[in-house]
Amino acid sequence: MRSTMRFLRGSLLVTVAAVVVLTFAAPVARASRTPSTLVFAVNGQPTTTQVSTTQMPIAMTPAVVVDVENSFGKLITSFNGPVTLSYVPGTNRLGAPPPTNNTVNASEGVATFSDLTFSAVGFGFELQASAEGVTSAPSNSFDIVTQLVQCQPGQACQTETVSSAGTSGFAAAGAASTSDVLTATGGGFPSLSCTLLGGVVSFTVTDRSKTITMMLAKSLVQQNPGPGASHFNICWGSPTPFTTSDGTQSAFNMANNEFEGLLPNCPTPSPSPCIASQHKTNAGVEVTTISAPPGDPHGTY
Repeated sequence: MRSTMRFLRGSLLVTVAAVVVLTFAAPVARASRTPSTLVFAVNGQPTTTQVSTTQMPIAMTPAVVVDVENSFGKLITSFNGPVTLSYVPGTNRLGAPPPTNNTVNASEGVATFSDLTFSAVGFGFELQASAEGVTSAPSNSFDIVTQLVQCQPGQACQTETVSSAGTSGFAAAGAASTSDVLTATGGGFPSLSCTLLGGVVSFTVTDRSKTITMMLAKSLVQQNPGPGASHFNICWGSPTPFTTSDGTQSAFNMANNEFEGLLPNCPTPSPSPCIASQHKTNAGVEVTTISAPPGDPHGTY
């Protein structure tokens, strides 16, 4: 009997130990499948992309990629659940709708958004990823533009005309030894601090100087607020300061996070940016030609 009792105690201890091991092991297994962090892959950050239309859907390329990681920064290859992209609060200043195809199922811990499209233009967007209550840090900043032109080495390049609220324009960039990207956007940016009439048009290029031609519709020209004024000033916004029409430095507008002011006429030699010429067409449209340096300016009347 004693031997039997000792045997039973031993079996009971083994059973209890096994239960304890299983009880503590189960949560560890569950935790390994639950995201601790979501990270935009190094080569999977969002980039400036042309806006999509019903007739021409354009997916962001290269695709945005989000890695699902544990608390040690290791990929959770067992995670195959949904991951959703949304705008970081405050970066969608004009209330653009969320991107299309912004939820995908991860495969072995990697979510690839190969069909991500955007239906509204805008500047300074940032994305965040979310899954199972976990939200990523903000992505890199990017723009959604009306047109995107690939400029080839040794060749000049030009956009087509873009329009916003009676203001329109196009840009031509000079030739350079390296490739570049020239973009044109109508709208998608708040009014500049010195705006009087019309909408905002924007033209960006990294390493090439450019000539911007802006037009103001006849219906707005007829609203010229300046008594006896023959032409309109150009309100300019830029990430870098510039000389304004009264010879002072442009003022920083915190609301738009850029320097803004009225452009001067081009002297000889000319500072850049500046107004090279202005005239009215027979149809009553105001036409302004601007000499502009490389960069990311916004312009309006």
